[in-house]
Amino acid sequence: MRLDVLLHALRLAKSRSQATAAIQAGEVRLNGERSKPSQAVRAGDRLTLITPHGERTLEVLELPTRTLSKEAARALWRERPGS
Repeated sequence: MRLDVLLHALRLAKSRSQATAAIQAGEVRLNGERSKPSQAVRAGDRLTLITPHGERTLEVLELPTRTLSKEAARALWRERPGS
């Protein structure tokens, strides 16, 4: 699954275009490296999000297969504290 699509599907970005803009601005890293919006993401990959409130590191547990509610999407990733 594309990184920009995943961010939107997991409800970490309001839209795919906002996800793309964040990735291109360097605010999202995949496995510690800067990437492109089209970069493929797999279960087990680590996402680092740079937000105004600090840095968040998330582990992708499972890729969504359809549009999910916010609660269901939250079950597909886990926050990695102190990473």
